[in-house]
Amino acid sequence: MATAMRMTAACFVVMTGLVGACGASRAQVAPLAPAGAPPSEEAPVIVYGARWCQHTRAALDYFRGRSIPVRFRDVDSDVDAYDEMINRARAANVQARGIPIPILSVRNRVLVGFHQDEIERALQD
Repeated sequence: MATAMRMTAACFVVMTGLVGACGASRAQVAPLAPAGAPPSEEAPVIVYGARWCQHTRAALDYFRGRSIPVRFRDVDSDVDAYDEMINRARAANVQARGIPIPILSVRNRVLVGFHQDEIERALQD
């Protein structure tokens, strides 16, 4: 029971941080278009974020505008996506507490936030 309470509290803290990191409330943002093709290992990019987050939207628009296959994982509504994001971040020695989103996996290189110059470098590596 105590473990479940800690997990619930931890999820609340992280999700609260996600809202603050994106600077948007759910009521102010239109729904995000579907991510495209279903999840596939052929997609060189995975975007972990939330549908309501303006930075997640910018990252998805960036990749789609360049015809780069992208897989979107909604950490706000999918516990498995959240767990996958945390595990990838930790494996890459990226701080997983108070995560700013989106977190990107670009050719298995974990990037925190949407920064075009870092993305370009990761795509070229």
